[in-house]
Amino acid sequence: MTNWTDQITIGQAELTQAIGKHKATGIQIELLELDGNTARVKICQKSIFNGYILNQKQLVDIVKSVFEPTTLQTKVIPVVYSLQVNHIDLDWITSKMQEFGIKRKDLIKQLAIDKSSLSLILSGKRELSKPIRATFFYYFLTYEINKEFRASLI
Repeated sequence: MTNWTDQITIGQAELTQAIGKHKATGIQIELLELDGNTARVKICQKSIFNGYILNQKQLVDIVKSVFEPTTLQTKVIPVVYSLQVNHIDLDWITSKMQEFGIKRKDLIKQLAIDKSSLSLILSGKRELSKPIRATFFYYFLTYEINKEFRASLI
């Protein structure tokens, strides 16, 4: 972004501020090329912020609103969030179960996993496939997001 700021004369301060604001929420906006009145921009959601995962249209809309003060036309390259699940293992799952006070019975009912399959997973006899790792990630993410709400129920 800094390479192009000298060439952007209208809305430069607003643009810089908006890019910084979005960066703080895990969204990276990168100006790739400036050709006359057209900017080629890459926007990438690097992390989940407050449980929000954005689709391509939402990312494009963000770029359009961020660049609106500049009067530049934008060609947007949206890169949606890509979940990395390699760090999710049995230790991670059991620590999350302990953190949130979740029992095996809860997982069986709430994830629609039968008792024998869950037993094989938690004993390490069945490999954690990527879909199963993602299931656990999003399951525990909902608990994390709703932590305050659950605390108010007690």
